[in-house]
Amino acid sequence: MTRYIRAAFVACGLATGILSTGCASDEGGGRTAEANKATVSMKDTRQELVKAKGEVNNAIKALDGLTAGGNLPQAYKQYTTAVKDVQAAGDRARARAQTMRENGRAYVARWEKEMDQVSSPELRAGAAERRQKVKANYEQIVTTGRSVRDAYQPFLKNLQDIQRALASDLTPAGVGAASAAIDKAKTDGAALNERLDGLIAQLDDVAQGMLGAAPTAAQPAGAPPQK
Repeated sequence: MTRYIRAAFVACGLATGILSTGCASDEGGGRTAEANKATVSMKDTRQELVKAKGEVNNAIKALDGLTAGGNLPQAYKQYTTAVKDVQAAGDRARARAQTMRENGRAYVARWEKEMDQVSSPELRAGAAERRQKVKANYEQIVTTGRSVRDAYQPFLKNLQDIQRALASDLTPAGVGAASAAIDKAKTDGAALNERLDGLIAQLDDVAQGMLGAAPTAAQPAGAPPQK
């Protein structure tokens, strides 16, 4: 779980960071195909984070269902589904990470190729400054992603431990014996959601900045603005 969650957020840092730089393009809208793919990858990752938060909430509700004193077998069935859904969030994150890594590498390669053809010292200096911004964005997203990963690991592990314990003792007494673990899982889930909210907000900030300064192709002097 932690490997692919970490990979997703590291890749997310790369994708969001490189989007603060620009290069020439022969694609529609003045953006390179690589830039468009990287943008889509970032949006997809954001969507997966929102889904993951919903699955964390469902798991917390399922924990409440175990202690509610109703139909215990039904509550346990709902709980096992919720745990499986939390695990599935990691599987989807792993797939997104792979796509983002590939798109990020392709965009960086295209950007570097474009800059190799620039002879203006001023433009090269500007590119160097933007590279520092890339590094800052990357490190910031990576740090936040690690924070989410560190909260995700104990939460999922505790969910799975509770599931195993109750599989062998699905009784009110068994639920009572697991009460401390259940309380901890709920606390861990709330903390994880706070960190997910922080990462989602961070991605939104980067995306908003991209809307105001999307990379566009260079135009000849006197040419009308692109529409």
